[in-house]
Amino acid sequence: MSVTFQTSVEEQSVQFNGSIGRLEINVDVRAFCAGAVLLVLLLNLGFWQLGRAEEKNSLQARWEARSALPAAAPLALLQTADVSQYADRRVRWQGVLDPEAYVLLDNRLHRGRVGYHVVALIEADDWLVPVNLGWLAGDPSRRTIPVPQLVEGPALIEGQVYLPSAKPIILQKQLPPDRLPATSQTLYWDQWSDTLAALTGQSVFPYEVRIDPASPLALEAEWPVVNQSSAKHVGYAVQWFAMAAVLTLIGVLLMSNIRDIVAGRPSS
Repeated sequence: MSVTFQTSVEEQSVQFNGSIGRLEINVDVRAFCAGAVLLVLLLNLGFWQLGRAEEKNSLQARWEARSALPAAAPLALLQTADVSQYADRRVRWQGVLDPEAYVLLDNRLHRGRVGYHVVALIEADDWLVPVNLGWLAGDPSRRTIPVPQLVEGPALIEGQVYLPSAKPIILQKQLPPDRLPATSQTLYWDQWSDTLAALTGQSVFPYEVRIDPASPLALEAEWPVVNQSSAKHVGYAVQWFAMAAVLTLIGVLLMSNIRDIVAGRPSS
């Protein structure tokens, strides 16, 4: 087997020519570099989608495992220093509702319709716990703000603690409400606890609880564990890897005489 290499510089391109036996290689170096960059990008996108699929599987497994644990009182969770252990934990307590103590979380979609999430501050052992009661339709014209009809007095509250997997991206910092009820784009209970405590005269649980959809207090309460299944991420990964394979095949066919070799034709 013999190998010969030569390079030539033409007017606008740098060519690489070589051969290994009958296999001839003719490469435009700049085109090859561009193709290599694109190939690396496609592969990275494929592996990123696989990583997202694994992340969704982990979230689903955590939700199932913690849903099987016995329900606890919200304040009992604060005895655990590891905040990550709060996520998806089932909670249950006999709370007291104040029909004026709530925050509307704006711009929340439900089946293609824009509305609000109603987050009520419900009493629990002299504390207030933010409980997301679900989705409430808003005025399509945005001229008025809906008023949820909350039942005043004691009620059994059941739900699961919600910890967002990432911090929301916002253009303007959200200040804590200075009165109740209030409307906000994003909720920061952990950062607003002191302000809300001064406003209400009670300590505030620093994490949101999403109410059990079967609760009589629930509005349109649909809480998907993940916003997209792991199978879809795997499907996207397959698409990226397929595009990388096609790009590689096209590059090999354009840069070599492998088609002539396979077909048994003499090299040109």
